[in-house]
Amino acid sequence: MLSKIEKINLFKSYLAVRYESYGDVMRDEIRDYFTENKSGLSFLDKLKNVEEIERKVNFIVSKMILHEHEDSLQNIIVNYI
Repeated sequence: MLSKIEKINLFKSYLAVRYESYGDVMRDEIRDYFTENKSGLSFLDKLKNVEEIERKVNFIVSKMILHEHEDSLQNIIVNYI
């Protein structure tokens, strides 16, 4: 089982991955949000492994892309975490 620190480091590492797509901008938004709101990282407690962390990031990025015209990116992050 991953420790909290390992989960945070994996989360940050996955946000740093670049695909040369619009999703990179969303990953930067997520990183900036959690840099300012470290207490929001408690959602990582529910995730068990690298795949779940990656899946969660991809899910949030897709929701941000789909709904950015409807709400602020910060609200989308909060709603889907």
